[in-house]
Amino acid sequence: MLIVSIFFLAVKLPIITDDLIQGLDEVFPNRHPDLSLTDREVWYKAGQRFVVDYLVEQQKRQRETMLTEKVLD
Repeated sequence: MLIVSIFFLAVKLPIITDDLIQGLDEVFPNRHPDLSLTDREVWYKAGQRFVVDYLVEQQKRQRETMLTEKVLD
C-alpha cells in the first residue's frame, strides 16, 4: 500500500470537482460487500471504491493548497 501511495503522490492531477466526486460516489458507493460475491468480486469492488476515496483525499489537498497559495500571494 505504501508503494501505491508514493506513486500516486508523484502524479499531478487536474482539479477534482464536487460533481466528479458526487458522480463517482453514486456509481461506486461506500457500502458493505454483498455476501453472494466471490472474493475476487469483493476485491474488485474494493479497488473501485479505493479510487473514489483517493480522489476525495486529493480534492481536500487541492483545496488546502489553493487556500495556502492565496494566503501567500
